[in-house]
Amino acid sequence: MQVTVVGLGYVGLVTAACLARLGQDVIGLESDESKLAVLDAGQIPYFEPGLDAEVQTQLAGRRLRFTKDPATALAGPDAVLICVGTPSDAAGRADLRFVLDVADTIAERVEGRPVIALRSTVPVGTTRRVERRLAESLRRRGIDEGLAIISNPEFLRTGRAIDDFLRPTRIVLGRTSRATDADIARLRGLYQSLDAPMIITDAESAELVKNAANAFLATKVSFVNELAQLCDATGASIDDVMAGVSADPRIGGDYFRPGLGYGGSCLPKDVRSLIAMGIEHGQAMALAKAVDEVNREQATRYARALEGALGGDLTGKRVAILGLAFKPETDDIRDSPSLSLARAIRDRGAQVVGCDPEATERVRRSEAWLEIAETPLEAARDADAVVLGTEWPAYVTLDARSLAAAMRGRVFVDGRGAADPVAIRAAGLDYRALGRPSIEASTASS
Repeated sequence: MQVTVVGLGYVGLVTAACLARLGQDVIGLESDESKLAVLDAGQIPYFEPGLDAEVQTQLAGRRLRFTKDPATALAGPDAVLICVGTPSDAAGRADLRFVLDVADTIAERVEGRPVIALRSTVPVGTTRRVERRLAESLRRRGIDEGLAIISNPEFLRTGRAIDDFLRPTRIVLGRTSRATDADIARLRGLYQSLDAPMIITDAESAELVKNAANAFLATKVSFVNELAQLCDATGASIDDVMAGVSADPRIGGDYFRPGLGYGGSCLPKDVRSLIAMGIEHGQAMALAKAVDEVNREQATRYARALEGALGGDLTGKRVAILGLAFKPETDDIRDSPSLSLARAIRDRGAQVVGCDPEATERVRRSEAWLEIAETPLEAARDADAVVLGTEWPAYVTLDARSLAAAMRGRVFVDGRGAADPVAIRAAGLDYRALGRPSIEASTASS
């Protein structure tokens, strides 16, 4: 099948490479020439495990190619997948300019009658809006017959995107009245080799699936963080509470570990988008608002915990943060909880140094004030406190005695609940983690 993927950001590039691996003939359309130069060299502009090798393999096998020319990309494809970004404003509303611009480009250049799948994360009603925009643009070309747009949300996790694409938990197709059974069958064929349930629904439901799924995961994170606060106040152990609660198969343990909170490009954005959609349609979305509020406050709670652990004042104290990406196996720093904490303790007078195995170049560009160390032991040198901000395996398993020898102070704050408290304490460090008995309620309350 001839497939065009429009937009070669994170979602688009993963989609293009994986469809090529499945045997499709894929062309990626990208307007950014500097990005194209990197891609044509078989490299990728961000860190995602395995993606660079996959792109190189598919380029070498001639199943994947890239272009900036819409006429070339839209010369008779069987399917067009829209994967451009939809950044949100301060109120959480999605900016759909790029999606609508792509609709105009398709209408101006497309040959034949491809099925069009909208994979960008969008608010409810966008698929039909794009379909109307496309029909209007086609009429300006003298073409009365419109094209079908099908909502086809992606569920790719940063750091595990290739595996998520090739082993999906579900494939969702949301149709409008214009979409025929043949259009649906064509998209089915695109994914036919993947072993996953296919959910066929209306476009509005498909659009809401993505936002709702991420908002629910975010709810689990904020809920367990609130439980950790209650454990601090009562003397209960969050580890034991999690073990007892997550043993219930209806709940499970995924996204159910206390820490600095969630971040990245999906969960924060989708929670706020859900809130914005609620406001637009007269719905309060009280739970989503609370989830967002709890998450926004996590950096402040940890800053207060650090303040209490270091004598009630962070002025002049040196704090090392190990891990700056929002999660392991990525260089993505969007809405990074580690960086939120770094800013919070800087504002309290601390000197902050950070390190990360993949994200430091992005951090240098966005947070020029932050001192960067090349290694965790270099970051810990003369530090009054060390914070595990991202649970990179190399940081979680770092030799605690070497860490203690490099430090000036004795405080270790586990911002991810991932370090070994026994090893940390055996090295002579004061292990702290919200929700665990070693943190005093007075220093951790909000």
